[in-house]
Order: sequence, then structure tokens, then C-alpha cells
Amino acid sequence: MKIAKVCDNIILFSLYVIALFLPISKGVIESFSILAIVAYLVKRVAICLDSPVKPGNDRRFRFAKSPLNLGIFAYLSVCVFSIFFSANIGISSRTFFFKTLQNVAFFFAVFETLNEKKRIRNVLNVLFLSSLVLGIDGIYQYFTRQDFLRHRPVIFTDRIYASFATPNAFGSYLAIVIPFLISRFFSKLRIKASRFIYFVLFILLFVCLSLTVSRGAWLAYLTSVLFMSIWVRALAVFLLVLGIVILATYVFYPPYLKERLAKFFFFSDTSSLDRKLIWQAGWKMFIARPWIGLGLGTFMFNFKKFIAEDYKFTASYAHNCYLQMASELGIIGLLAFLSILGLFFYQGVKALNKGDRDFYWYILLASQAAIFGYCVQMGVDTTLYTLDLGMLFWLVLGMGTAAMRNMDAKK
Repeated sequence: MKIAKVCDNIILFSLYVIALFLPISKGVIESFSILAIVAYLVKRVAICLDSPVKPGNDRRFRFAKSPLNLGIFAYLSVCVFSIFFSANIGISSRTFFFKTLQNVAFFFAVFETLNEKKRIRNVLNVLFLSSLVLGIDGIYQYFTRQDFLRHRPVIFTDRIYASFATPNAFGSYLAIVIPFLISRFFSKLRIKASRFIYFVLFILLFVCLSLTVSRGAWLAYLTSVLFMSIWVRALAVFLLVLGIVILATYVFYPPYLKERLAKFFFFSDTSSLDRKLIWQAGWKMFIARPWIGLGLGTFMFNFKKFIAEDYKFTASYAHNCYLQMASELGIIGLLAFLSILGLFFYQGVKALNKGDRDFYWYILLASQAAIFGYCVQMGVDTTLYTLDLGMLFWLVLGMGTAAMRNMDAKK
């Protein structure tokens, strides 16, 4: 079991590194996610070989049992099936082995490793530290038009994006982190001053979220907090007060922010019109093969065949994760993926309604809220298909599922 223990520590260290560098370096998080997956596979093999030989124990390699296994393996099965009917078998095969399978293995590594309160708390503390630096970078960028983390070229003059490539990506990251700040604020804390620290960090990240001027991220944040307010009623009052403060201070906002708030439901800007054309092409792809799709990972490969001839650009993603999944995997693949989310929310809400409000309960609530908001933004953006935000999705999903398991273990 020494090998298993060493591998466990490697996975845990890798999760700390990923939480810290997730907004900063895709190379680092890619390398350490692979390290975590390799260590996880070695750990599982070591456990299988070390288990005693008994009747009925065939010592086969197995992933850990989680509430999401049925949905995950249904989704993997559809992805494998899709390869054989793909418009480009090479692209679909590479996408399956180097993205889909990697994401699933990473989920299981997170789920199995975060088996203690201390481990989850440490991952969150690293994530909060990273978001603090990122928030400071965002405010620095607002005043100087430069970020000090990545020194990215100035692309947007009216919106902040810190170390991320786009304001929407930065906003998505913030919308996922904020629910965990809220949950820690309302949970029982040994150090009372921690509540003040969480509140200050919340204010910093909320201001940054506002300055991204990302409607998708705003909707993600709003829906996640509304979700949390079902169980934490004080949040409903907080949202009301926050809304009043926003209205009262509206006159002091930057012009672009005021314009976006005033035209929140009007999609007449260039980016929105461009998305409309991409969505039309994605819908045509889906209609071409509605049941099994055109093949995993082939959206960009097929894009030019379905977009208008005078469209001058290309598109790697559909800017609607559900539409892209439907075009690549058909309605069967989309339903298989949605079954993962359905199981997560069904089992999670059931645990929230029955469980005591301890540490794991608040972590589960935050995970459910963050994934719920993430699902909203997936309808208008590329979040699931980017390396950093996609990995953050599976990290939070694994953390929430681990919290469920830990709550059950206490019963």
C-alpha cells in the first residue's frame, strides 16, 4: 500500500497546483492533470494487486463507485460509438483519448482523493488565494489597461479579463469561485476573522465580475446565488440589498457597463450577431445527423460546410456547449451528458434536503450552485470546451460528488 499512498499524495499535490495555476498557465494545469491521472491509475492498479484473493474478488481494475457512474459511462459509450461514424475518425479518436477520457479520469481522481475535510478545505484555500491575486490583477488592469500576471496584449479597452484570454472566460471563473466564498461565509468557522476575509474577497471578485461586462457570467452568478438562496434564506435578502445598491450607484458606473446593463436583453452587438450565425451553422449540423451527430470533436472540421459562403471567419466552438454536443454526438450523446448533470443535481438536492448543515453540506451546496450557474453559461459560451474552464468544471463536479459521499459516510 506504500505505492498507493505515494500516488495519493501526488494527486493531492497536483490538485493544489491546478487550483493555484488554473487562471495563469494552461501548460502547468495540463501537465499536472496528466500527472494526477497517471498517479491515480497507478494507485488503482496497486490497490487491485494488493487486495486479497477471495471468492468473488477477481481483482479487476475498477473506477470508484460514485452517484454519477451510470451517466458517465453512458456518455463515454456514446463517445466511443461516435468515433466509428465520425466525419473525421482521426479527430474524433484524438478528442476521445486526449480530452474526453482525460476529463473523466481527472473527475475520478478528484472524487477519490478529496476524502477528508482538510483536503477539500486546502484545495479551496489555494483556489481563493489564486482568485485573490487574479482579482487584484483585474482591478490593476482596469486602471492601467495591462495585467501583471500574463502581460497579455490589450484586446478590450472597456472590459477586464486579467490573465484570461477573454472577459467571458474571466467572468465564468469568477462565477464558479464566488459560490464557494458565499458557502464558507455562512458555514461554521473556527476563526471568526475568516468571515471578514471571505466578505472582502467576495467584494473584490464581484467588482471584477461586474467589470468583465459578461452577460453570460452575470447570469451564471445570478442563477447560482438564487439556487443557494433556496437553502440559505439570508442570501435572498442580500440579493435584494445588492440590487438596490446597484441601482443607487448606477450613475457612477463606466459608460460601457451602464450601456450593457441598460441593454441586458438586447443582442444587437457584433459579438451577438456573430454568435447567431455560428448557432445557425451548428443547428444545420445537428439536423444533418440528429441522432448520432457528425463525430466527436468535429465541429470546426465541419463548420465551413454549413456556414454561409460569404462568412469570412472560422469557429472552433459553437458558443453554445449543448448545441455543439448535439451537432457532434447527436441527441443521444447530449442526453447522455445531461444524465451526468441530472444525477448530480438529483442526488445532490436529495442530500441537501436530508443532511445536517456541516462543512460537507456547504461544500455540496456551493458545488451544486456553481455547476448550475456553469450550465447556464454553457448555453451562450465555450466554457466546457476550453482547457482551463473545462478542468474547473470537472474539479468542482468531483468535489461536490466527494462531499456527497462524505455526507453519506457520516450516517
